[in-house]
Amino acid sequence: MRKIRTIKELLEIDIEFLDKNSVFNTDLISDSNDTRNFLLFDLKSKFLKIFDQFQISMFNKKAKHLQFRTSNYDAIELLKLIDLIVEEYGNDENDQRSSDWNTLKYMSWWFKNESHEPTYDDYENTDALYYGIMMSENQPNGIEFSIIEYSNTDMNFEKINWLQHRV
Repeated sequence: MRKIRTIKELLEIDIEFLDKNSVFNTDLISDSNDTRNFLLFDLKSKFLKIFDQFQISMFNKKAKHLQFRTSNYDAIELLKLIDLIVEEYGNDENDQRSSDWNTLKYMSWWFKNESHEPTYDDYENTDALYYGIMMSENQPNGIEFSIIEYSNTDMNFEKINWLQHRV
Protein backbone atom coordinates (compact mmCIF):
# COMPACT_ATOMS: atom_id res chain seq x y z
CA MET A 1 0.00 0.00 0.00
CA ARG A 2 1.26 3.45 -0.93
CA LYS A 3 2.11 5.83 1.89
CA ILE A 4 0.28 9.09 1.30
CA ARG A 5 2.59 12.07 1.71
CA THR A 6 1.81 15.09 3.84
CA ILE A 7 1.07 18.28 1.95
CA LYS A 8 4.51 19.54 3.02
CA GLU A 9 6.17 16.53 1.38
CA LEU A 10 3.91 16.59 -1.66
CA LEU A 11 4.56 20.25 -2.49
CA GLU A 12 8.09 20.34 -1.06
CA ILE A 13 7.24 23.29 1.16
CA ASP A 14 10.38 24.60 2.86
CA ILE A 15 9.61 27.32 5.41
CA GLU A 16 13.23 28.50 5.58
CA PHE A 17 13.31 28.83 1.77
CA LEU A 18 10.06 30.82 1.83
CA ASP A 19 11.54 33.11 4.49
CA LYS A 20 14.75 33.72 2.53
CA ASN A 21 12.79 34.47 -0.62
CA SER A 22 10.16 36.78 0.82
CA VAL A 23 9.66 40.34 1.98
CA PHE A 24 7.51 41.09 5.01
CA ASN A 25 4.45 42.98 3.84
CA THR A 26 2.17 43.58 6.80
CA ASP A 27 0.80 42.34 10.08
CA LEU A 28 -3.00 42.52 10.03
CA ILE A 29 -5.15 42.11 13.13
CA SER A 30 -8.35 40.37 12.04
CA ASP A 31 -10.75 41.79 14.60
CA SER A 32 -10.77 43.06 18.15
CA ASN A 33 -12.68 40.03 19.49
CA ASP A 34 -10.32 37.52 17.92
CA THR A 35 -6.96 36.10 18.95
CA ARG A 36 -5.56 35.90 15.40
CA ASN A 37 -2.80 37.84 13.71
CA PHE A 38 -2.11 37.53 10.00
CA LEU A 39 1.46 37.94 8.82
CA LEU A 40 1.64 38.61 5.09
CA PHE A 41 4.77 38.14 2.95
CA ASP A 42 5.45 38.91 -0.70
CA LEU A 43 7.50 36.26 -2.48
CA LYS A 44 10.42 37.31 -4.70
CA SER A 45 9.55 34.51 -7.15
CA LYS A 46 6.39 32.47 -7.63
CA PHE A 47 5.95 29.36 -5.50
CA LEU A 48 4.72 26.39 -7.58
CA LYS A 49 4.68 28.80 -10.56
CA ILE A 50 1.44 30.21 -9.13
CA PHE A 51 1.63 32.01 -5.80
CA ASP A 52 3.26 35.37 -5.15
CA GLN A 53 2.34 35.81 -1.47
CA PHE A 54 2.00 33.72 1.62
CA GLN A 55 0.25 34.42 4.86
CA ILE A 56 0.77 32.91 8.27
CA SER A 57 -2.10 32.86 10.72
CA MET A 58 -1.04 33.20 14.33
CA PHE A 59 -3.40 32.09 17.09
CA ASN A 60 -2.38 33.19 20.59
CA LYS A 61 1.13 33.88 19.19
CA LYS A 62 1.46 30.36 17.76
CA ALA A 63 1.75 29.79 14.01
CA LYS A 64 -1.01 27.45 12.89
CA HIS A 65 -2.16 28.01 9.31
CA LEU A 66 -0.25 28.66 6.10
CA GLN A 67 -1.95 30.23 3.12
CA PHE A 68 -0.58 30.91 -0.36
CA ARG A 69 -2.20 33.66 -2.42
CA THR A 70 -2.12 35.07 -5.93
CA SER A 71 -4.19 37.38 -8.04
CA ASN A 72 -2.14 36.75 -11.18
CA TYR A 73 -1.86 33.09 -12.12
CA ASP A 74 -1.71 30.72 -15.06
CA ALA A 75 -4.89 28.58 -15.11
CA ILE A 76 -2.95 25.61 -16.53
CA GLU A 77 -0.48 25.68 -13.60
CA LEU A 78 -3.39 25.90 -11.15
CA LEU A 79 -5.07 22.84 -12.68
CA LYS A 80 -1.74 20.95 -12.48
CA LEU A 81 -1.64 21.70 -8.74
CA ILE A 82 -5.25 20.58 -8.25
CA ASP A 83 -4.56 17.40 -10.25
CA LEU A 84 -1.54 16.66 -8.05
CA ILE A 85 -3.59 17.04 -4.86
CA VAL A 86 -6.50 14.95 -6.20
CA GLU A 87 -4.07 12.26 -7.36
CA GLU A 88 -2.51 12.10 -3.88
CA TYR A 89 -5.59 12.47 -1.65
CA GLY A 90 -8.54 11.60 -3.88
CA ASN A 91 -11.62 13.66 -4.60
CA ASP A 92 -12.37 16.43 -2.12
CA GLU A 93 -14.91 16.25 0.70
CA ASN A 94 -17.73 17.06 -1.76
CA ASP A 95 -16.51 14.32 -4.15
CA GLN A 96 -15.18 16.93 -6.60
CA ARG A 97 -12.44 16.11 -9.09
CA SER A 98 -10.09 18.62 -10.65
CA SER A 99 -12.46 18.84 -13.63
CA ASP A 100 -15.07 20.31 -11.25
CA TRP A 101 -12.87 23.29 -10.29
CA ASN A 102 -14.38 25.68 -12.84
CA THR A 103 -17.91 25.02 -11.54
CA LEU A 104 -17.57 25.89 -7.83
CA LYS A 105 -14.06 27.41 -7.58
CA TYR A 106 -13.74 25.76 -4.16
CA MET A 107 -12.26 22.44 -3.03
CA SER A 108 -11.28 21.07 0.37
CA TRP A 109 -9.78 17.98 1.95
CA TRP A 110 -9.78 17.23 5.71
CA PHE A 111 -7.83 14.59 7.60
CA LYS A 112 -8.36 13.34 11.13
CA ASN A 113 -4.96 11.73 11.71
CA GLU A 114 -1.42 11.19 10.39
CA SER A 115 -2.65 8.28 8.25
CA HIS A 116 -4.71 10.76 6.20
CA GLU A 117 -8.04 9.20 7.10
CA PRO A 118 -10.53 11.57 5.52
CA THR A 119 -13.07 13.52 7.51
CA TYR A 120 -15.31 16.45 6.67
CA ASP A 121 -15.78 20.04 7.76
CA ASP A 122 -19.13 20.31 9.48
CA TYR A 123 -20.14 21.71 12.86
CA GLU A 124 -21.72 18.34 13.77
CA ASN A 125 -18.52 16.43 13.01
CA THR A 126 -16.81 15.28 16.21
CA ASP A 127 -13.58 14.09 14.58
CA ALA A 128 -10.42 15.85 15.71
CA LEU A 129 -8.77 17.71 12.84
CA TYR A 130 -5.17 16.80 12.06
CA TYR A 131 -5.00 19.17 9.09
CA GLY A 132 -6.98 20.36 6.12
CA ILE A 133 -6.40 21.79 2.67
CA MET A 134 -8.67 24.36 1.05
CA MET A 135 -8.46 26.04 -2.31
CA SER A 136 -10.80 28.80 -3.42
CA GLU A 137 -11.12 31.72 -5.74
CA ASN A 138 -11.75 34.82 -3.67
CA GLN A 139 -11.95 38.39 -4.87
CA PRO A 140 -9.91 40.56 -4.57
CA ASN A 141 -7.20 38.09 -3.45
CA GLY A 142 -7.60 35.74 -6.40
CA ILE A 143 -6.64 32.16 -5.60
CA GLU A 144 -6.18 31.22 -1.94
CA PHE A 145 -4.62 27.88 -1.07
CA SER A 146 -4.85 27.30 2.68
CA ILE A 147 -3.29 24.60 4.78
CA ILE A 148 -5.19 24.53 8.05
CA GLU A 149 -3.21 23.34 11.08
CA TYR A 150 0.00 23.37 9.05
CA SER A 151 1.85 23.25 12.37
CA ASN A 152 0.77 19.58 12.60
CA THR A 153 2.60 18.89 9.34
CA ASP A 154 5.77 20.94 9.90
CA MET A 155 6.83 21.04 13.54
CA ASN A 156 9.40 23.77 12.74
CA PHE A 157 6.61 26.11 11.64
CA GLU A 158 6.07 27.44 15.17
CA LYS A 159 9.71 27.32 16.24
CA ILE A 160 11.63 29.22 13.58
CA ASN A 161 13.24 32.49 14.62
CA TRP A 162 11.91 34.78 11.92
CA LEU A 163 8.32 34.26 13.09
CA GLN A 164 9.26 35.27 16.62
CA HIS A 165 11.09 38.38 15.42
CA ARG A 166 8.24 39.59 13.23
CA VAL A 167 5.31 39.21 15.62
